[in-house]
Amino acid sequence: MGGDDDVVLTSDPHQIALFKEEMRDCDPPELPNRLAEVVKRPKSDRNEGDLPDPEQELIVATSGGKDSAAMALWLRFESGLPNPMHFVFNDTGHEHELTYQFLDVLADNLGHTIERSEAKYDFLSLAKHKGRFPSAMARFCTTELKVLPMQRWMGAQDLQDPVLCQGVRAGESKRRSQMTVWDDTLGDFGGFYDIWRPILRWSVEEVFAIHKRHNLEPNDLYKMGAGRVGCWPCIHVRKGELRNAFRRDPGLLQRLSEYEREVREANIAKGRRPDATFLEPDYTPIRFHDGKGQTKDGRKYTYASIEATHAYLMGTDNLTLFDDDEDVATCMSQYGLCE
Repeated sequence: MGGDDDVVLTSDPHQIALFKEEMRDCDPPELPNRLAEVVKRPKSDRNEGDLPDPEQELIVATSGGKDSAAMALWLRFESGLPNPMHFVFNDTGHEHELTYQFLDVLADNLGHTIERSEAKYDFLSLAKHKGRFPSAMARFCTTELKVLPMQRWMGAQDLQDPVLCQGVRAGESKRRSQMTVWDDTLGDFGGFYDIWRPILRWSVEEVFAIHKRHNLEPNDLYKMGAGRVGCWPCIHVRKGELRNAFRRDPGLLQRLSEYEREVREANIAKGRRPDATFLEPDYTPIRFHDGKGQTKDGRKYTYASIEATHAYLMGTDNLTLFDDDEDVATCMSQYGLCE
């Protein structure tokens, strides 16, 4: 899950195919009729440097991460745009408390309320509904907890020609480097709005510079070694980052263990395979796996509970596998925020 796991949509055919594949495992979006009936627009013909039309309303996706905060600061204080702006946070129910605190500070800095979309599920109830946790091959969390809630929020407002602003940077990944500054909505959603990524070409140095110009300290999770702060921890969390999180937050193991227990119990009640794990099987070496299972066709497999993964990450013999600081009391920022 995504930004900064901001909502990321594109009209690139390959990405559309991936998105539609992901949507097969999602509940149908319950969007207002007005949104569903909008006729799809043609693909955006804007140039990269174009700005929204003055009458268009800007929906600023705000995740609590550095990039979306930088975009919000630029739009609010430096863009000079007269457009009405709505700052919206998609709450997954799986956020770190520091992210909620940062959003409060950001709202004060912006002098603007940050509204929250409403999802049908939170992270845990979605996993119980699906009978599994999200994974790289079934990343339904992004769709159910980010994309559709934002769609529903936008569809429920009386918006005039809206533009969804995404704090996405090309330097974040190869996939994002192939995105465009302007895009249109996927056909599945009626082409209701345009998509604008105003900081797509920004460097990470520019992102933190605008924080400094406006006296806004970035989310404290970055000083704790986080590379991304959307959902905490993300199912794609790096091993060193997760180990640091375990060391800094004594209650994290219990929380994730409770997640696994609740999903397994829900699966048993529904006659499903009970062995749902927060992390994918290949995250933890097989020698640490503590569970066994068997498919309907008789194939046997093993898996690691979060307790087994914790033992792997925290084991003294494994410390050299991860590139991070041993002193949890020091700043661990990947971006040099403590210098």
